[in-house]
Amino acid sequence: MPTYNEMNELISNCTVTLTAQNGVSGRLFVGPNGNSIFLPATGYYEGNGLYDVGSGYYWTSSLYTNIIFARYLFFDSVVCYIKYCNRYLGYSIRPVCTQ
Repeated sequence: MPTYNEMNELISNCTVTLTAQNGVSGRLFVGPNGNSIFLPATGYYEGNGLYDVGSGYYWTSSLYTNIIFARYLFFDSVVCYIKYCNRYLGYSIRPVCTQ
């Protein structure tokens, strides 16, 4: 999973556009080098329910102050930022690898 710094780089260095791909709403992040990544606005799971479809919640691998909280990327149709919360929530992950 991407680190806090890697997710923050998406927000700080990329052009972020609200868009849809193949009928799925989300955010397109395009870097200065032209590389891009699309993150669907999938919402999140808590218990047996799916909530806030139309917004994106993506975990980072970075803990926040203790093992209970972790940082995540959040976006909706207006904002895009990084916050932290309890790790029991069913947020999406976006695997990354180094080449």
